[in-house]
Amino acid sequence: MLARTDASGIVRDLNNNALLANDISARQAQREEFQRRQQMHNKLNDINIMKEQIQECLLLRDEIQEIKQMLLNHIQRDNQWHSQV
Repeated sequence: MLARTDASGIVRDLNNNALLANDISARQAQREEFQRRQQMHNKLNDINIMKEQIQECLLLRDEIQEIKQMLLNHIQRDNQWHSQV
């Protein structure tokens, strides 16, 4: 059973509470809105992936800095040892 709604060209199916459009332009507008939302969702997903990748790069940078410092310390100790010999 169908019931009218406040929006012209849209009816409500009372069996499953679905909104049904009998207007072609309303259906096209709904499809376009769905596509816009899907694109926005995809862009947000891409942004979240890039944020994770940036965080991984920053962690890697910190680890590289730590390794460089350890190497410098080792070189300094080695130089001191050689100068004492």
